[in-house]
Amino acid sequence: MDTDKHTSGVTTTNDYAGYQPPAGVSQLSDRISPDVAPEEFFSEYVMKRRPAVFAGSLTDEQWKGNQWTLPYLFRKAGSATVTVEDRTAAADGGCGVGSTFLEMHYREFVSTLIAGETRLQLTNGDIQCSMSDLRDRNGFLSTVLQPLQTLAEDFPLRPVVLGNLIPHQVIVMFS
Repeated sequence: MDTDKHTSGVTTTNDYAGYQPPAGVSQLSDRISPDVAPEEFFSEYVMKRRPAVFAGSLTDEQWKGNQWTLPYLFRKAGSATVTVEDRTAAADGGCGVGSTFLEMHYREFVSTLIAGETRLQLTNGDIQCSMSDLRDRNGFLSTVLQPLQTLAEDFPLRPVVLGNLIPHQVIVMFS
């Protein structure tokens, strides 16, 4: 009986060690126009895993982020329940390490920031970071959490600049 194990002969490796800027570069990310062609965005940034910051708002017709004033956000998303990280108890381990997570209304979270509180940060840690399973703590598939679920009419899930790419997760950072 032959006990040798047979394989396909295909070996795969992942040698990606993160984006490394060229020697002498002091600024990590480029500021690029939101009108950049999807093909250029893909070839120059996505394929090279090169960070970039858009130098303006999305140009998609559905984009209404320029309307996101505090009164607008309070009216439209204020009662949404969000998960925030209380970084008071955090050790030196960074974001999410040793922290306490709280639920509160988005209006309450933003009001604490306006009052000068700095220990709270809106978190997206409720989504499991897995390409095959984007479920929130209630088991629902989701690429966005609150307050973005409530604001979903204000932004495209697939902005034109992404071309054929499908976003894994859409987040808003707010602290």
